[in-house]
Amino acid sequence: MELNDSFHNCFNNGDYKKAAAIGEKVIIAAKKELGENDPEYAGSLNNLALVYRILGQYKKAEPLFIRSMNITKKIFGEDDPEYARCLINFADLYTETGQFAKAETFFIRGNEIRKKELGENDPAYAESLNNFGLLYIEMGEYAKAELLYIQAMDIRKRILGEDDPQYAGSLANLSDLYQIMGQTEKAERLALQAIEIRKKTLGEDDPDYASSLNNLASLYNITGRYEKAEPLFIQALNIWKKTLGEEYPDYANCLSNLAILYCDLGQYAKAEPLLIQSMEIIKMSMGKDNPAYVMCLQNLGALYVRMNQYAKAEPLYLQAKEIYKASWGENNPDYAMILDNLAGLYNNMGQYAKAEPFYLMNSKIVFENIKKDFTILSGKEKGHYLNNNVSILETNNSFIYKYRSVSSSLVKNNFNQQLFFKYLTLADTRNMLASIQQNPDTAVQRLFTNWQAAKRFLAKQYALPAADRAADMKKIEIQTEDLEKELTRKSAPFRRQQMAMSTSLTDVQKGLQKDEASIEFVSFNLYNNEWSDTVIYAAYILNKYDSLPVFVSLCEENQLQQLFDKAGKNTASMVSSLYRGGEVRNTSGVSPGISLYKLVWRPLEPYLKGVKKISYSPAGKLNSIAFHALPINDTTVLMDKYQLQQYTSTRQVVLHSAENQTTKPGNIILFGNAMFTMDSLQLTKQNQNGKENSSIVIYTPQKRGGDDKAWKDLPGTAEEVKTVKQLFDENKINAKSFVQSEASEENLKALNGHSPQILHIATHGFFLPEPDKKKRVKGFNQGNTYALADDPLLRSGILLAGCNYAWSGKTPVEGVEDGIATAYEISQMNLSNTELVVLSACETALGDVKGSEGVFGLQRAFKMAGVKKMIVSLWQVPDKETAELMTSFYSYWMKGKSISQSFTQAQADMRKKYAPFYWAAFVLVE
Repeated sequence: MELNDSFHNCFNNGDYKKAAAIGEKVIIAAKKELGENDPEYAGSLNNLALVYRILGQYKKAEPLFIRSMNITKKIFGEDDPEYARCLINFADLYTETGQFAKAETFFIRGNEIRKKELGENDPAYAESLNNFGLLYIEMGEYAKAELLYIQAMDIRKRILGEDDPQYAGSLANLSDLYQIMGQTEKAERLALQAIEIRKKTLGEDDPDYASSLNNLASLYNITGRYEKAEPLFIQALNIWKKTLGEEYPDYANCLSNLAILYCDLGQYAKAEPLLIQSMEIIKMSMGKDNPAYVMCLQNLGALYVRMNQYAKAEPLYLQAKEIYKASWGENNPDYAMILDNLAGLYNNMGQYAKAEPFYLMNSKIVFENIKKDFTILSGKEKGHYLNNNVSILETNNSFIYKYRSVSSSLVKNNFNQQLFFKYLTLADTRNMLASIQQNPDTAVQRLFTNWQAAKRFLAKQYALPAADRAADMKKIEIQTEDLEKELTRKSAPFRRQQMAMSTSLTDVQKGLQKDEASIEFVSFNLYNNEWSDTVIYAAYILNKYDSLPVFVSLCEENQLQQLFDKAGKNTASMVSSLYRGGEVRNTSGVSPGISLYKLVWRPLEPYLKGVKKISYSPAGKLNSIAFHALPINDTTVLMDKYQLQQYTSTRQVVLHSAENQTTKPGNIILFGNAMFTMDSLQLTKQNQNGKENSSIVIYTPQKRGGDDKAWKDLPGTAEEVKTVKQLFDENKINAKSFVQSEASEENLKALNGHSPQILHIATHGFFLPEPDKKKRVKGFNQGNTYALADDPLLRSGILLAGCNYAWSGKTPVEGVEDGIATAYEISQMNLSNTELVVLSACETALGDVKGSEGVFGLQRAFKMAGVKKMIVSLWQVPDKETAELMTSFYSYWMKGKSISQSFTQAQADMRKKYAPFYWAAFVLVE
């Protein structure tokens, strides 16, 4: 009895070495006094095994667990919670030693028993779920892990309370998962919560508290906050050294983490001995056949790569690969990381033929894991997840750019993945919304309604100055995101099927015509032994009968920017400079437009022989180029030579057949000639239906950086709307127009769920550039609230009736929309019945360009709302000529031409009469 008390005291105080020594004596005494078939003897075996597992002495732990489990099974049977405890302990052991298949089997059986015998609200069941989640993290099954972690956390919160160490353990584990998935903001919040709880309940000398410090330090390290990370690592090391000793695996892991920090800081002399010491501890305590030792090999190899000591790095990486492959298979993200490291090593060594197969295998594993995990994430999480993984495209593009003898397999693989990644978040979110909108389940629809209401509330809050927003904004944002995640899970099976059927090279080729090619433009940071600031532009060209696409390098981004700068900041001069041909007198002797053509298109020409139609998707700064008006020489532009069609991604070429069968216009709703200036009485009367509206307001200080506080009326849009409506009326096609005070945000949002085939909006558009955070002053509202927004969908939109009231800084009228329809708000609408949106407004094609997701602005918002095609503008456009272009476009469409053919013909007609400034701004995007 006295020995047992001593054992438990040492165990509870974290003195595991002493507990192990006492535990050996407890077993001997229990066996002598009670016999080998006694529950207490079985419990003593289990307790000692648990201590050895914590100490990383797995070879000692396993036989003790086996003996304990056999005795427990004999005494209590296979459906008893005591037997379940043995199974879970065994599962934990197998998780830590990398025997994942065994661990999963034991977890499933142990959970079944606990759920049946103890119920779903028991802390022991929560423990099983939590530990099961850890197994799935090791297996790379992040979606499964998150669900288990959240379920365990909810049980602990409800049963034990928010000040319990077990609840802190759930927070810490969920934080680790989000850190792995690149969701650092979430991870940090949870890590800080866990630290506070553990500090309060366990004290600052507890190993679990040290674990929390280590995890937060790791987060600070990967986000570049080294000055915060180092003292936390050192504090954690001191705690573990004091309580568990220097042979403890967690101590070794922390040594590695500190070494990685020093490596990132370039302090290699400090890093190397720490990594060697860590590896020796792991080898002595756990052996070589475990994930921890593999990670040690990789970390030391990575250090030697940084030090350009490739001969030392290679055997370490190869050893890590062989151990991992033999023990845990080839489909895990950890194995992919090993392959990526080997590929990078051989790339740095100039041994490209050796590097290539590793790049190919790595990208395939990452690709499959993204397809598996992506469908359970919220929109925000998708962005973080892709940022964490999309570098694989940049790595492979860099490799193809450097290694001209690259195999067809890698080129084909990378092209297929380019198709997959391009606008992936947009496509998946749209699929989620479509799935939910068609779901007959009333519970799902109720959840969807609640989510939409929460998004509307957030939109209203984002429009206010930060100081005036709801005090619990962060909580509301989290709740809204949780609602979205629940919705994504409801539609996950449908979207996983969509992922499995993702478009490939052969699918695109089927959609191409004989005289047609697709061009997928790409931009990527160049990897040349290390990541550089150089951004390269290139293109993948695919013809109908090509066995694989051709990769063509084009230019560097700074070359593009130099041309844009040279063309001038004034819109008229820029357009005139870039979209005219002919020789001009300047230092180069060539116009900027011709120079632009030589940079981004002429290198493609050798691969476009016999091609008349081109389907293309821009990337990066190429999104701001009017390709159809790009001059080849002083008399010819690209649209003279090719029939061009722009897509968000060329994977949409597979829908060509549907475009060719497009029917004539069926109905249209037009907005134009909005009465931008209205007083408060007019605004109140505008809301004639008496319904309560979720008013979205915009805050603007008295001076917005200029004297003009108001948007000017656009009388030309009155004629545009009138002429287009008259054309539709004459052809007996249903047409409705909203003008003056009726051209309102209320009437636009009333289209939600039952939108027309064509939505034509003739008004002002706006796009505010990304804010310079360095110039922000804490506690001081500088400028337009939307101009300061991080979300680009809040910095772009269209202006409708009454917008000047709020835009000029006046207090918004309660219960009335403010007339400023942001892209954020538009993205929440359901416009899935709309085939075409025509934004006859200024700069509606613009927005922030973000990696593989392209332009974040109005065109993205309408795409999220379900619109199929859009006509948008690249620069400010004059009213009269715009009206003429649009009327011509609709006329051709009514005569039986497709939308694309009609638009091309209308621009060709305009070109005969006007300079590019008056017609080239508009782009048809699918």
